[in-house]
Amino acid sequence: MLRYALPILPALLLAVPAAAAAEETPVAYGDAARCGVLNSLMGVLVEGDAEAVRTREAMALTWFALASDRSALSDAEQTAAFDTVHKEEGEAVVAQPAEGSARADHLIGRMTACDKLRRAHLDAYRDMAELLALAAPEKFAGGAALERQGREPPPIPRKDLSFGDGWTFQSRGNSCIATRPLAKDLTLALRFTNFNDGNIWLSGKALPRIDEGKSEALSAQHEKGASAGEDAEGNPRDRFDPGVAYANFPGTAIFVDGAVAARFLYGATEEGATDYKLGALQEYYWPTLKAGRTMQVKVLGKEMGVVQLAAADGLWAEMQTCIDQYPDG
Repeated sequence: MLRYALPILPALLLAVPAAAAAEETPVAYGDAARCGVLNSLMGVLVEGDAEAVRTREAMALTWFALASDRSALSDAEQTAAFDTVHKEEGEAVVAQPAEGSARADHLIGRMTACDKLRRAHLDAYRDMAELLALAAPEKFAGGAALERQGREPPPIPRKDLSFGDGWTFQSRGNSCIATRPLAKDLTLALRFTNFNDGNIWLSGKALPRIDEGKSEALSAQHEKGASAGEDAEGNPRDRFDPGVAYANFPGTAIFVDGAVAARFLYGATEEGATDYKLGALQEYYWPTLKAGRTMQVKVLGKEMGVVQLAAADGLWAEMQTCIDQYPDG
């Protein structure tokens, strides 16, 4: 019979200092502890695979540390909450047939929620994993704690749709892509996946080239006028530099209703095609984009297009539906 996985954190956690920064909405102790227990239990099931065990232990350690780091519960309350979660999840696993993959399948299904929870607290989770890696670099090597914990997302249904104002929509695999021509030889594409790694792209011959050997200097020109900042709630947001507004903006960026939504991050010209990537993380600008009225595009201070966002009736709902089908979204 499968034995319940014991907590694997004490010695390592005692060697790691408490995280310095407070989180606006800390992960609930019980939720984080549950994800730690689930990964610890999976580590027991895969004990014959040293690499799989290492990965599960790295994930479990990160969740356990995150649970305790900013918890308002007393030590006794934490212990009681952990014991409850450990007993519930351990008994649920033991209740599955010991033969075949039933127990592993059960845990993988349960841990899909842990991927969503990690996404909601990604900065805190990643910071904790990096902190723990200082004490146990071999266990956390290769980003072990950042591997997927639950099931792989199902493929998004394949679609090709057209909307008003020249917009088209395409879904492939786990990608949700909205495309619109801005001018001759210039295309805007919202290449979204989940809320972590989608970006806005400008592509076409109308863009100034980014030549090899000059990319650093040219990128610096595109980056002028905007920088990373925070909104009133402390969420990361791009913003104008002091003394800069839309009218005198000198660089390259996407704007929504006159405010910076996604600034220039990267540009390249390869085989005659030039592409610019704008926007650090999709979650930072997607809510602003779908709630906005007007999108403006500037390249090196020159206005390259003005888009009435409401003109593509139904596109934003289609994009959101597509994103929501990806479990990390």
